[in-house]
Amino acid sequence: MPAGQRGFTLIELMVALAVLAILAVLAVPSFQDFRQRSALRGAADQISIFWGNARFEALRRDSFVKVGFHTDGDQFCIGAARRIDEDDNTACDCLTAGACDIAAYPASQREWNGVRVASATTLGSGDGLVIINPKRAGLTDSDDEGRIFLQAPANGPMDYRLNVVIDRNGRAFQCEPSAAPSKLSDYTGRQC
Repeated sequence: MPAGQRGFTLIELMVALAVLAILAVLAVPSFQDFRQRSALRGAADQISIFWGNARFEALRRDSFVKVGFHTDGDQFCIGAARRIDEDDNTACDCLTAGACDIAAYPASQREWNGVRVASATTLGSGDGLVIINPKRAGLTDSDDEGRIFLQAPANGPMDYRLNVVIDRNGRAFQCEPSAAPSKLSDYTGRQC
């Protein structure tokens, strides 16, 4: 070997690989925890944004808008449709493409990124359907206020939970259940 040129020995290479392997093993749980938190926050944000858009559509169209949160086994969605007939209190089937004439979310269940529904919704007295009044963008029946209960994906180390709450005035906000098994640090002041 020419003078001044030196390579790695096999032992140095093995030590470097061992250190990298240890760092990777330590990083995996943190990464899974980060993915869980991000997926849960993203799902709660999507529901809140959808709700805000449905309220806007009621005002824009000057029409009553039905918003339904629908679950079927492991699948769930939120959909919005115009209420043509005042006796029409049926939610659009947001799991069927094109069934909701205003909007539906998600287009594919993969968009929830593994987030699950923790328990049955209390929206609309438990049936998941609420009607938005076009004059004030609030609920037509204040008794329909309620919550959508979300739970983080099951493939991570923690059990995070978030609620999306729709109040009687039609506003959506997110909070962490006070009895949540694992706590999200940025929700300590927003517990319910």
